[in-house]
Amino acid sequence: METKVRKIGLRLHKFQQEVMATAKRFIVCVSGIRGGKTTIGALWLLMRIQKDRMAGKFGDYLICAPTAKILQQSTLPKFREYFPLDWGVWREQKSCFELNWNRPGSDEPCRIYVRSMDDPESIEGMDALAAWADEMGKMKSAAWVMITGRLSVMQGPCIITTTPYASGWFFRDVFKRALANDPNYAAITWSSADNPAFPQAEFERAKRELPKALFERRYLGKFTRLEGLVYPEFDEELHTVEPFKIPEEWIKFGGMDFGFNNPNAILPIAEDPINHIFYVYKEFYQNETLLQTIADWLKAQNLEYVLADTQSAQLIAELQNYYGCRNVKEADKAIEVGIQRIRTLLQEERLKFFRGKTEKTIEEIMEYHYPPADLEKAQDKPVPKKNHAMDALRYAFSRPLHGLYYKRPKKTFNHVRTRHMKDDIDPWTGY
Repeated sequence: METKVRKIGLRLHKFQQEVMATAKRFIVCVSGIRGGKTTIGALWLLMRIQKDRMAGKFGDYLICAPTAKILQQSTLPKFREYFPLDWGVWREQKSCFELNWNRPGSDEPCRIYVRSMDDPESIEGMDALAAWADEMGKMKSAAWVMITGRLSVMQGPCIITTTPYASGWFFRDVFKRALANDPNYAAITWSSADNPAFPQAEFERAKRELPKALFERRYLGKFTRLEGLVYPEFDEELHTVEPFKIPEEWIKFGGMDFGFNNPNAILPIAEDPINHIFYVYKEFYQNETLLQTIADWLKAQNLEYVLADTQSAQLIAELQNYYGCRNVKEADKAIEVGIQRIRTLLQEERLKFFRGKTEKTIEEIMEYHYPPADLEKAQDKPVPKKNHAMDALRYAFSRPLHGLYYKRPKKTFNHVRTRHMKDDIDPWTGY
C-alpha cells in the first residue's frame, strides 16, 4: 500500500497525517469542501485492511454514503483510484470488492461492501472489521445505529468524513461526543484552504461573496447556523422529544406537499388536547411516488384531514374521487401568514417533533432561510430549496382549527376536546 501511495506522488497535508496517526475507534473528520476528506477516508480504510491482513485478521469491510448518487460520483471513484490492483476485483452487480483472500475456514472471499444508506437496513446482517462512512452529516440517525451494529462483534473502528450540514443528530450524537473527549471518539477538523491543492484565490472569492454562515460551513468546516432563518425560534433541544404512543382520543391531522422529481412530503400531526401542544410524529418523504402509494399511506394514518398544495388541485381531486381519500382538502397558501403561525407555535413551545421519526423535517427547519439581503432585489419569500416538509408543515396549520372544528357536529369531538370552543382559541394562530 505504501508503494502505491508513493507511486502516485500523493502527499498528505498535516490534518490528513493526524487522521492516519489517530488510534481512537471512531475518527470524525469534518472539513470544508475539497479539503481532502474523501481521499483520507479511502486511504485510512485501505491502510486498515492492510494492517488487519498483516496481523492475520481476515473478514469483511464496509463503505457507505447517504445516497447512491454520492457513492457513484465521489466515494467509490476515490476508493477505486487508490485500490491496489493485486488485491482483488470490483463486482458491479454485487456492489462490492472481492478480495484475493478468504474468510477463515471458508472458500468465500473477503469483501468490501459498498452501500447507499438511503435505506439503513440495507446493511442488516453483515459483520465488518472496519468501516468508512462518507458524508455522514447527510445520513439518517438510524444509519449510525446500523453501522456501529455491523462493527460490534469485532469492535471494529470507523472513519467518518463529512462536510458540516445542519446541527442535527450527527452534530449532537457524534461530533459533540468527540469534542467532549470521549475515549472512543476523535474529532479532526480543517478548512478547504488547509489542503495545499485548493486554490487560495477561490477561497478568498468565496469568503467575499458568500454569506458568512454559509462560507464558514462550506469552506471552514464549521457547524454554523445559517443567517436569515425562517424559523430562528427552533431549538432542537427544546422542540424535539422522544417518540411516544399517540393516545387514541387525540385528533390527528396533516399537511402535504406534492412532488415527483422533488420529494412528496406528508406530515401527520397530533394535538395534546389538555396541554394544547402539537406533535409532528412521523413523516412521509419520498421521490417519484405513485398516487396509489400516497393514498395507501394516508389511509393507514387515520387523519381527520390533510391540507394540501392548492396548485395540485387535480391530484387532490384524484385522491378524493378515485382513491377515496375524502379527508384531503385544499390548503391556504398565504406564505407569510403560515410562517408567522408556525413561529408563534414555536415561541409558545407548542410545536414539537419526534426524534428519529421526523429527520428530514428537522433538517429542513434548521436550513430553511431567506435569501441574503439585497437592496436592488429585495425578496421576502424563503429560498425555494429543500422546503418540501416546510411547505407541508405550513399547509397543515394554514386553516385555523376554529374554522375546521367549531361548526362541526358535536359527535366528531372527543369529550376532552373542550378547547375548540369559540372562546378558547388562540386569537392569532387559531389553534
